[in-house]
Amino acid sequence: MTENLHELLEQDEPVALLRIEKALAREDVQNETVETVISALIWRRCTQGNNGVLGAFIHRDCAARVSVLALHLDRVGASDAAGAVRQLRGEIPLEDRQVRYGLIDWVDAHPDLVRQAERLDAIEDIAAKVWRFMQDRQDDLPDPEIPDKSRGLFARMFGE
Repeated sequence: MTENLHELLEQDEPVALLRIEKALAREDVQNETVETVISALIWRRCTQGNNGVLGAFIHRDCAARVSVLALHLDRVGASDAAGAVRQLRGEIPLEDRQVRYGLIDWVDAHPDLVRQAERLDAIEDIAAKVWRFMQDRQDDLPDPEIPDKSRGLFARMFGE
């Protein structure tokens, strides 16, 4: 069963965040609220894996938002995450335009940054904060259909 974003936001707990991220990214309606939500959801997805906070600079889709990422995380109330982004960004002596394509090779050559990132990895999951932010700003968000979770073999392999 397919539901719309606003129907999902009636729930108390966050659901379908990856599918919401994808649906919002496909929408023609782009405003500051939508961009903030997309940034926060991308940050969450990219930092959930083994790379932790460092994933924000390794994954291209997150690194592409490096110039606004901390601001967007602050906006959703994830100040610890925003602080971690600022702190790591301060350790990288490159311009935003260089960072935005992802820094996997650069990070690999700078183990001090990896150690710094590991110290920051105790940041809490921001799902609830992003969810509340979306609930509070439903009027600013489009109402795209959020398809059911795929159940096929490839969906299981790729996490959706």
